[in-house]
Amino acid sequence: MRWSSFIVACVITILCTAMRASDSRVHPATTNYLQFSGDGAYVEIPTAPDLSVTPSGFTVSAWLKPDTLEFRRSEGSGYVYWTGKGEKGRYEWATRMYNYTNRENPPRPNRISFYLFNPEGGLGQGSYVQEPVKVGEWIQITAWANGAETAIYRNGEYVRCDEYDGPAGHGCQAHPERIQPTAGDAPLRLGTGDLKSFFQGGLSQVRIWNRALRNEEVQKVFHGDIPRSGLVAEFLLDEGHGDIVHDTTGRHQGKIVGARWAKTE
Repeated sequence: MRWSSFIVACVITILCTAMRASDSRVHPATTNYLQFSGDGAYVEIPTAPDLSVTPSGFTVSAWLKPDTLEFRRSEGSGYVYWTGKGEKGRYEWATRMYNYTNRENPPRPNRISFYLFNPEGGLGQGSYVQEPVKVGEWIQITAWANGAETAIYRNGEYVRCDEYDGPAGHGCQAHPERIQPTAGDAPLRLGTGDLKSFFQGGLSQVRIWNRALRNEEVQKVFHGDIPRSGLVAEFLLDEGHGDIVHDTTGRHQGKIVGARWAKTE
C-alpha cells in the first residue's frame, strides 16, 4: 500500500512538472509570424490618428521572440525598438528591449519597456519588465497609457505602473518628468522605431486599442480572447506570404521591408 501511494505521488509530480514546462513554452496561436533579421528589416504602416496615444487612453499588445540577447544594431545605451511611432522632431511612443550588456547604471539586462515621449524626444517615461529572457522563447507584452500613467504586463500578468504627467495618486511609481505625447505624422513601424536600431527575432499579433485595457482584459488577450471594444488595429502577421501585412479591422496595412515569413511551433 505504501508503494502504491509512492508511485501515485511520483506520477502526479511528473505530470505537474510537465504541465509547468509546457506552460513556460507559450507561443501565439497563429500559423505564421514575421521574422526580423536585426539588420534593416521592418514593417512600415502609414500614420493615422488612431495609432497615436490620446488622453482618453491607449493600449498596445504584441508577441515577441528575441533570437539573441545582444542585438547587432542597437542605439543609445544599448537597446533596440521593436515597435514605435515617432522619429526626430515627432516622437510619440515606442516599445524597447535592451541588450543583455548595456551602458545603463545600474545595468538593464534585456529589460523590455514601453515609453512615451514629448515630440522633441530625448528623455521619455513609461513602464518596464525586468525578468530573464531566453533566446527563442515567445513573450507576450501588453502596455497601456491612461492620460497620466502607464502600466505593463508580461504574459497577461501585471508587472508595474508609472506616472508620466504628474501625480495621479493611484500608487504608481512617481517620476519628475512631465510627458505629454502629441499625435504626429510619423509612421508606425514594427521591428524598429526610427530606423536607427533593429529587432532580431519574431513578432506576432500586434494590436492597438484606443483605451486602457482593464487587468482582466489583458489576461484575456494573453489567452486569445480578444476584447473588440476600442480595437483600432490588429496585425496578426499570419499571412505567410507576400510583402503586405493586413489589419483585421480594415483600417490599416503595412509594407514589409526585408522581414520574412516563418512558421510558429
